[in-house]
Amino acid sequence: MILRIEDIKGTCEKILTAVDSSEVSTLTTTLQIKAIGNFLNLCVTNREYFVQVKTELDEPIEFNATVNANLFLKLISKITTESITLDVNESSLVIKGNGTYKLPLIFDDEKLLELPEININNKTNTFTVSSNILNSILLYNSKELNKAVVSSPVQKLYYIDNKGAITFTSGACVNNFSLEQPISILLNAKIVKLFKLFKDEPVSFTIGYDSISDDIIQTKVRFESRCVVITAIISCDDTMLKSVPVSAIRNRADMEYPYSVNLNRDELSQTINRLLLFADSSESYVKPYSCFEFEKDYVTIYDTNKDNHEIIYYNNEKSNIETKYTAVLDLMDLKTTLENCTEQYLTINFGNEEAIVISRGNIKNIIPEIIM
Repeated sequence: MILRIEDIKGTCEKILTAVDSSEVSTLTTTLQIKAIGNFLNLCVTNREYFVQVKTELDEPIEFNATVNANLFLKLISKITTESITLDVNESSLVIKGNGTYKLPLIFDDEKLLELPEININNKTNTFTVSSNILNSILLYNSKELNKAVVSSPVQKLYYIDNKGAITFTSGACVNNFSLEQPISILLNAKIVKLFKLFKDEPVSFTIGYDSISDDIIQTKVRFESRCVVITAIISCDDTMLKSVPVSAIRNRADMEYPYSVNLNRDELSQTINRLLLFADSSESYVKPYSCFEFEKDYVTIYDTNKDNHEIIYYNNEKSNIETKYTAVLDLMDLKTTLENCTEQYLTINFGNEEAIVISRGNIKNIIPEIIM
């Protein structure tokens, strides 16, 4: 089989993302290279998900080989010839490019290893979702989980329903969007990481289940575009799903707060970075809590010890703040949130002595006020 290197390299880059390096077993380190008809399929699995990336061929061909995933994918990335030739003999995959390379085939007993696919036998919902929505979940909701302030397993998961996505730690990220049909699922970070494989294209989403026994049902999902298919088993039960305080988080994000101001993101971020320099790094157990004093036209932000401060003026001409409102916030929490903001101006809602909400577009970040 002869392949143009520019075609196969892009496919290899995509499937490399799906190789689960956290798991070490024959299955998780194996790549299946299989041509069926006019498509060459590169496949990997970690038992929880099965990922298939397709490359269109010039003519139909039959081809099947299973080899070490990292060895094959990294070798292809370093080949500089215009094309490569793949050939299978009794025990090796022979690759011809800048040179000739032999990769041992992987067998199960005496047969070539076939990676076990994940199929959905009982489909309950199928509809189209924009890849932009999937990438927004990866981009925005992941930042909340990176704060790593968790007290229960469900806080490591992504809650997704037909109204949007929610992740929560000490605060929360509420990502508002609409899906065509009602669903309610929890996905882990390994699956969400794979959303980067979808770029500017419609994705067909399918959810369903399979009965493992009389008492056990597996929920499964599939995300499929023209060249990428991800099928996964969701390893959470209804009890965990119902433990997500969905209504409480959305109510906190969407409620009408007493005050609302507009701040320049860069000014706020630069101020926080300067004031964090005064946090005592030798006392790692001390949280960088900071006092924010909101007044009519500006906010004064202090460092942890209230020895240093900066003033930032609002972008909105008039606020409705009549008396000074003081909020204590975690500067690192706020810094992490701002690092993922691309908008120049941010709306900050506050005043209920419980939390501030940073709002921009479809994304709302809840940052709790600290009780001192």
